[in-house]
Parts: sequence; C-alpha cells; structure tokens
Amino acid sequence: MSDPTTSILLTGGAGYIGAATADAIIAAGMRVVILDDLTSGHADTIPNEASFKTGGYGETDKVEELLRDARIDVIVHCGAKSIVAESSEHPERYFANNVQASLNLLDAACNVGVKRFLFASSAAVYGAPTSSTISESTALNPVNPYGATKVAFELALRAYAEAHEMRAISLRYFNVAGSTERVRERHDPETHLLPRLLLAVETGASVELYGNDYATPDGSALRDYVHVADVAAANLAAVNYLLNERTPLGHNAVNIGSGVGTSVKQAISAVERATKRTANVQVLPRRPGDPPRLIADITRAVALLNWRPRQSETTRIIRSLID
Repeated sequence: MSDPTTSILLTGGAGYIGAATADAIIAAGMRVVILDDLTSGHADTIPNEASFKTGGYGETDKVEELLRDARIDVIVHCGAKSIVAESSEHPERYFANNVQASLNLLDAACNVGVKRFLFASSAAVYGAPTSSTISESTALNPVNPYGATKVAFELALRAYAEAHEMRAISLRYFNVAGSTERVRERHDPETHLLPRLLLAVETGASVELYGNDYATPDGSALRDYVHVADVAAANLAAVNYLLNERTPLGHNAVNIGSGVGTSVKQAISAVERATKRTANVQVLPRRPGDPPRLIADITRAVALLNWRPRQSETTRIIRSLID
C-alpha cells in the first residue's frame, strides 16, 4: 500500500480516464483532490472518497492556492479537450485549453514547488507513421491540431522538468476503451469505434468502414485498444515511479497500449458475436490522414513502470461495455 499522506491533484477527474484513475489511486491508499470544470466531465463519476474542487486548471492563482492547501505531492493532468474533428474546426480552443491552460498549471506547480507531474498524452502525437509498431523514438508528426497540442505540451513539460529539476512523465495512450464497474464512456458526441459499433447494432444504424484497401491482412485499418482499467493502472504505476526518489530527474515518454493490433473488421465481427446481431456495414473511402496501423510498442512501459495490460483483449473490452 502507498503512503496515505500522499496527495494527488487529478485534473479532469470527472472524465472517463480521470474517474477510472481516481478509483485506482484511492484503492492504492493515496488521497485524491479532483479539479474539474465539468464542461465535459460528469459530477456523478467523482468517487465519494475524493475531494472535489470545481474550476479550471488554467487559473494559476487558484491552482497555486489549492496545491498549497492540499499539500499536493504529484499532479496527474488528465484534463483536456480531446475530439479530433472539433480540433480541426476550432484549433484556437484546443491550443488555449490543452497548451496555454496546461502551461498555467505547470507554472503553478513550479511556483509552489510541486516537482512531480504526470501528463495524459496520446498516440495522436505520432500522426500516421509507417512502422508496423510504434516506439517512443518514432518521430512526432501529428496530423491534426489535437495531436499538435499534445506534442506542444510534452515539449514544454520536458523543458520545465530539465530547468526546474522535476520528475515528469507523459503517457501516450492508444485507443482507450471499455468500462469498469463504475466508469463508462459518456462522450458527447461519441467518437470512439467500439461504443459506436454497439450502439449501431442495437439501433440498426449503419456502421461506417473507412477504407477496406489498406495493406493489412483484411484490408481494414489496425488499431491498438487498451482497457480503461489498464490505463488507470498505468497512471498509478507512473505516480509510484514519480514518487520513487531513485527515479532520475527529467522527462520520460511512455506508450500505453495493448501491443496488439485489432482491425476494424475484426472489431465489427467481435461486436456481432457478443451481441448476436449483424452490423449494417457501409464501406466508405479512406479518410485523409488515417494511418493503416497504429500499434504500440510497450517495451518501455514494462521496463520502466513494471506495467502490463491485463484486461485489454478486444472481446473482454466489448463484454465490459455490454455489461
């Protein structure tokens, strides 16, 4: 068990990944203070055991006061805008929220002396790489403003960590999916494939398959799905890594995925088997910028964090969504 006096500030703790992370950190015996403005999160997902403050993480003065009053040891920054299509329509909102407000949070941490920082990043930093699996040394080449904001803040976090003797880590999540007993996907609009597939087979709506002519085994794009409970466990492992005094100062980036590729056609078939219903598939042309495969190399996560995915087999993820 962790030290019960350890205090974690968790931004975005009323969101999907944030709420699952709060549960994992509380179960490990640490105190959690959630900061969320509830623009996209849900108050009813905040665990009773957590303290909750309504507000934005970009409000430097208020955040500094919170960091001091709660005697925060580690910041876990899950708060962000995260809808790719919206980021292309309104890049100014994404840079203001994901970069400028996040820099304000980082400034508050430095001003108060909080030296441990976990950033919830994304595989979107890689864009559309051509390699069969993606390691952390793969070039950062985002293809949308959302990915660009994640790259921008990662670079800032690295610079701050080096200049201010911080321990910092960016976890690059791949396709997070699934439900826990308490937390489920409640995005509006829902852009993630697996919940959209389930909704489509329930309602009889068509399922869009963008491209069936990729150079993959079945012609459809390959993606790496990782269960939200495994992501929460990775966040907890990263918190413990940052708390370890033997951890070197500076910044590290770590992929968090299953390490396994699932094609869109395989995902459709798995949903059909689980629901015993047939999907109405509509084949459409490829979308610009969609890579044929996005599969994580998780070697560094295993070595650095002693973390492995435990619940990320696709049929298990689908079953958790149904249950």
